[in-house]
Parts: sequence; C-alpha cells; structure tokens
Amino acid sequence: MAPNLLTLLDSGQPIFYTAIFENLNPQDTVRLLATCRQTHALTKHIFNVNVLLRPFFTDPLAFRQVMADNDLIVGGSMALRLFSREKWQSSDVDVYTKSQGSVPIVAKFLVKEGYQFKPYAWQAANLEKTLRLSDSARQRSKKVTKPIDLARVGEGARVYENVMDVYAFVHEKTGRKVEVILAEHTILKVILSYYATYVMNFFSYRTAFSLFASMTFRKKLGFYVPLETLSIEPGERTLRAVAKYHDRGYKIHNMWSDEDKVFVRSRTVGDCDTWVLPLSLDGIKAPTSKKESQGTEFIVRSKLGAWRDSVPSYGDFERDYCSILVRKRLEQADSLILESPPYRDII
Repeated sequence: MAPNLLTLLDSGQPIFYTAIFENLNPQDTVRLLATCRQTHALTKHIFNVNVLLRPFFTDPLAFRQVMADNDLIVGGSMALRLFSREKWQSSDVDVYTKSQGSVPIVAKFLVKEGYQFKPYAWQAANLEKTLRLSDSARQRSKKVTKPIDLARVGEGARVYENVMDVYAFVHEKTGRKVEVILAEHTILKVILSYYATYVMNFFSYRTAFSLFASMTFRKKLGFYVPLETLSIEPGERTLRAVAKYHDRGYKIHNMWSDEDKVFVRSRTVGDCDTWVLPLSLDGIKAPTSKKESQGTEFIVRSKLGAWRDSVPSYGDFERDYCSILVRKRLEQADSLILESPPYRDII
C-alpha cells in the first residue's frame, strides 16, 4: 500500500512529520494538528519545550520540575519561539518568580548546570549577600526600574517595571544567560509591561500562553506600549529591541484602534483571544500546590485613563497622543508605516 499523509504524520515517523511541520506557519500548523486525533497527538512533539530549553540546560525536565515546585514562569523571546518555532537563537532565558525564597533554589540548580551569579552594579559580589542587603525591596525596585539610574547601574541592566530585582547567571563555557526576575506584584503585571504586544507570551511548567496571538502570528505585528516610568518617547534600548525583532520579521505600530476588540474590553488569561498551549508533562511530578495564571483578568486600554486596582492594567495612554518624534523613531527602527490591523480570530 502506498503511503498517505497520515502515514507520514504518524508519531513513529519523526523524520517525516518534522519535515512537514517545519514548512508550515503557526496558523497552518494549528489547522493540521486539529484535523484528527492522530495529528493532534503530535502537538507535544511539534511544540516541544524540552528541545527549546536544551541549549541552556543539560536536563530540561529537571529545570521544568524546578519551575513546577517554585511556581516559576518563563517569558520573553524564549516563549515567543515556543509558539512560532522559529530558528533564530535566544541568548538568554527570563525566569519570573513572585517569591524571593525561590531565588536561591533556582540559583542552586543553575550552579549545578554550570552558571555563575553575575551581579549588577547595585548588587553585592555574591548572591547570598545580595539577598541579605539592608535596602528595602522598594529601594531595590527603584534601582532597577528608574531610567535615570541606567548610567549608574551600567549597560548590562535592562529597564523593568513592577520588578523588585533581577539576578543574572551566566554559563561559564557557553556565555548563555539566565535572568531570575523577582516580581513586585504579580508576574502577569511584569509580562504586560513589555514594550510590545508580540513579546507578551509566557509559559509555566505545564501551559504556554500567547496573549495577543492573532496579530502576533497572523501579521507578525505588535503594538508599542510605553513604560509608566518613561515618557511616551521610546528609549534607545527599546529601539534596539524593535530593530532586533524587525530583523526577525516582526512589525511594530504605535497606533491602537478603538474598534479592535482585543483592546477595548476586559481580557482574561486563557480567554478566546489567548492561544493556550498545553505542554507535555512526561517526566514532571505535579507540585503540591497548583498556581496557574489562567483565569487572571487584565485590561488593555487605548484611551487615557487611571489605573484600576481591581483589574491589573498597564500602559494606559491616549492612542492619538503620539508625537511626530515617536512616529519617526519607530519608523527608523522598523522601516514600516504605522497603521492598525483589522481584528482577526485568535490564530
């Protein structure tokens, strides 16, 4: 009998199904996986988080177990690559935690993996002393988040909002970096303070979430979101990030449409506009307490408005309040005309 498509898409034929899916974009990948039970069973192979993590950790399952036991989240470019399956390499991993007590646990694992703690300018020479600093958490947070302090803390630091502190670990041989980011309030609030919507993706040990999947994967498009602590004008670091993702094919706009359904209503992590991707749990022991981001509410506004304590929100600003300077600087980094796309289904 001559082989058919289902024969090639059998889970026992990784050479064939890998070659097929490598030539599909995210939309077509999802459609093909949804055709029947046999293809759906390939999901954990196609979106393989262990393969994604392997360049950073000799034992990705052990790292995911640490994630499970300590309620950790991975975000940034690593999470975007999990969904897009693009081939560009990530040079670092952003690991988020709400508990300072989790930091030494993660550090112990990283040291076993060959990483060393590399303090920023405001930190002590070793992690133990850094964690015992007499500065209040609020003072440490200000050192990380205030742009005026960038010259003092050095080029290695990045600008974060809603963050208590950042602990960097660099591999002795490969030079790869893992940053453990301690959230001031919630991890979701930190994710939502990213400069653009196309990087608002993250995963736990068991589930991955893309909050703006439609525009990110249909159009490779993101909307610019200014930091609270910055003026409306994007900084140099943001522009470098915009340029980097432009080289990867991602566009950025700074005009939000009031008619875009994603931006004018309250959202929930895991809602119909979120791409929710269950991950393989083979080899992972379930933690004693389950804390998942799914179901957490947030709101994104395109009109000037005050922050609401009841719903975590971010970057509320008037969409028409975009200076010519902002428009020109983003165009220089992105080389594209700023416009707003029509609303689309999730992916």
